[in-house]
Amino acid sequence: MSILNRGKAKKRASADKSRRSFFWKLGAGVSGALAAPAVMVRAEISEQDSASVRLALLEEEKTLRKLHQNFEQAMDKGLSEEVIEMFADDARVIFNGGLFVGRSEGVSRLYRDRFPSEKTGRRMEPAPGFELEADQQADRVDVSPDLLSATAVFPYSIQAGAAIESETSLANMARLQGEGVKTWWEGGVYHVNYRKDDVHGRWKISQLEYRTLSRADYRPGRSYARPIAVAAIATRYPEDPQGPDSLLG
Repeated sequence: MSILNRGKAKKRASADKSRRSFFWKLGAGVSGALAAPAVMVRAEISEQDSASVRLALLEEEKTLRKLHQNFEQAMDKGLSEEVIEMFADDARVIFNGGLFVGRSEGVSRLYRDRFPSEKTGRRMEPAPGFELEADQQADRVDVSPDLLSATAVFPYSIQAGAAIESETSLANMARLQGEGVKTWWEGGVYHVNYRKDDVHGRWKISQLEYRTLSRADYRPGRSYARPIAVAAIATRYPEDPQGPDSLLG
């Protein structure tokens, strides 16, 4: 090949290489330009999903707070049947060392029989000097991401009581008049587990634990109170017709 022809061939090869480089860069640029909006769309969808989940969690939390408010109102008014209906079929309640199992069995014995007879569960202002600490007064509701279960902590301040065991004539007379009960103030926190009802999709209490923090001999209107000790429940059902299914601790 002549020197002239070799020069022309080199020029053509250089031109081809330049064109290939140009088209490769153009293609890469176009791909990048197309990919950027796709990434942005995915990010926007992800943000929308996250916002929807947060909104759903907040709505369920609001529903659970309302359920607990209804629970406290029903307890305060002595509406035991309404209280019992808020529990799941296999619910458990832990109260004063006793475990009450099953809505139609243990839970019903506690709220339909034991609490009314002992004048327990109604709201009561905190005893002077026995108020809960600020962190103990804070409530909390945590809903699971699948929106099917939740846990919560709520403070409580209630009247509690127990039947007077004395066999004196005065105690017997009080019992005959429906007054044979010693009452006191009790403060603490509820630890609650919830789950969605499989049939109707409504929240139910699956476990409720009364964690007592303090007790005091106190009557509303008094300016003083003194601490008291209360024995844990010691007798199970059926020996005690209002007793728990088992004893704890």
